[in-house]
Amino acid sequence: MRPVPNQPQVSLPVELADQIDLVNQAVGYFADHFGEAIELESMAESLGVNGDWLDLCFDHCRGKTPFQSLQHLRLSRLFEGIAAQPQITLQRQVDRCGLASVMVANQSFEQLFGIGLAPFRRMCRRAAQDRQMTSMGQPYPNRA
Repeated sequence: MRPVPNQPQVSLPVELADQIDLVNQAVGYFADHFGEAIELESMAESLGVNGDWLDLCFDHCRGKTPFQSLQHLRLSRLFEGIAAQPQITLQRQVDRCGLASVMVANQSFEQLFGIGLAPFRRMCRRAAQDRQMTSMGQPYPNRA
C-alpha cells in the first residue's frame, strides 16, 4: 500500500490483494445495507479512499463500477425476494431492495435476467401454487 499525500495514516491499496480486500469490504457493506440509500463517496471515505479510487479498484477487480455492483446485488435480492414471496407486491419488493421505482427496476431486471418483473412474479406464483398442490397430493393443473 502507498501512503496518501497529506494523510499519513491512510494508504491506497496498490497491490492487487489490497484492492480485492477493499472491493470485498465494499461488497460486504452493500450486502448489509442494500435496502438503504448508499452514498458511494461517503462509503469510500469510510474505507480510507476516495470514490475515484474505489471506482478504479472495482473496475480492476470486477470490471464494473461500485454502482453497477450495488445494482446487481439489489436486483439479485429482488429476484430472490420475488421467488420466495411472490404474494408481496412488486412495489414493496422493489422498496425493500433499495431500488428507485418499479419501472426502473423492471427495465434493469429484464436486462439482467431476460424477463420482466410481472411475468417473473406470475411464474413464481404459479410455481408456489403447484408446490402447494403437490404437497397436498393433488396433480399438477393442466396449463396449456
